[in-house]
Amino acid sequence: EGRRALVQAAFCYAIWGVVPVYWKLFSAVPPLQALATRMVWSCAAVVALCVLVKRTRFLYLFRDPRAVRTFLASGLIVSCNWGVYIWAANSGHLLQTSIGYYLCPLFTIVLGMVFFKERLTPMQTVATVLAALGVGYFIVANGGDIWIAFALALTFSVYGAVKKKGGYPALPGMAFESLLTGLIGAVALIVGAAAPWIWQLVPATPDPMAVTGPVADMALLAGCGVLTAIPLLLFSAAANRISLTVIGFIQYVSPTIALVLAVAFFGEQFTMAHGIC
Repeated sequence: EGRRALVQAAFCYAIWGVVPVYWKLFSAVPPLQALATRMVWSCAAVVALCVLVKRTRFLYLFRDPRAVRTFLASGLIVSCNWGVYIWAANSGHLLQTSIGYYLCPLFTIVLGMVFFKERLTPMQTVATVLAALGVGYFIVANGGDIWIAFALALTFSVYGAVKKKGGYPALPGMAFESLLTGLIGAVALIVGAAAPWIWQLVPATPDPMAVTGPVADMALLAGCGVLTAIPLLLFSAAANRISLTVIGFIQYVSPTIALVLAVAFFGEQFTMAHGIC
């Protein structure tokens, strides 16, 4: 079970590492609209997988007030994380997202030690100190321009802690969480259809890779449901089987891939501070 969870977590973070390329394809869509659409389509993908493929029952969780509180909280937290990430990835701040996810494991490890009484081995302690020094240097070198990194790190580490504290089975819990966030996303789309100016509160920053055709946009937005559902299901399964400390270290797969993409393919500046971090 432990080895399976390690593989699930590794695949999850590898997928998340390449997701920025996908988001750039429909960067012409305003971030708030993209977020609401992602919430709806991820709901459709997760519920379809659980009900039609896995025959998983999850509506019984509506009768559990603790489950409603847990998954409403985790759904809102991860939606905030998605929103910041979509905007940052499409606005030329992909390196900042990478730093955020380098910082996130440190937050995750601290939460594991404080709330779940996890302990570090001597080598894990050395690794944690080195990572903290690298991220700390970057924060000092960049002054106050680190809110993206902090927002991503804080929201996702808290999301993982809430999921682990809940302790619900991965598939029913993920389906229930997706249903709650999907309903919120649907309400947002209805409001946006009635008042389109709302989407312009956070205007789009189209990338040269952006797809502008309405049919292609709809296909990409539908596809993002699957792209969202698969890694979240892998994460939920892994979080219930291995410690937050171990998950924290595996998280470094994702920002490393994002950093390479930002510098090698999207032309973002790589400074000495990034290198030291």
